[in-house]
Amino acid sequence: MFLQHKPIPGYWYSNLAGQLIQVRAIVLSPRHSNRIILEDIHGKRQSVDMESWRAMDLVLHSPVGDNLRDDTARDSDR
Repeated sequence: MFLQHKPIPGYWYSNLAGQLIQVRAIVLSPRHSNRIILEDIHGKRQSVDMESWRAMDLVLHSPVGDNLRDDTARDSDR
């Protein structure tokens, strides 16, 4: 089992098969369970509850900011 991560909108996670999944949004509801909107690299979206999120065994792949820092470093090398 991987470390349990809180879903963070904009961050990418990978599952046991190596598939990338991005958290697009978290929908908070006072009357119903909170939902997490996920999107894979092909654009397919799905909605899961927190219990399903925890059962997915996801690991943080890379925060959004890491890609920006990498691009900036490459541009400054030119």
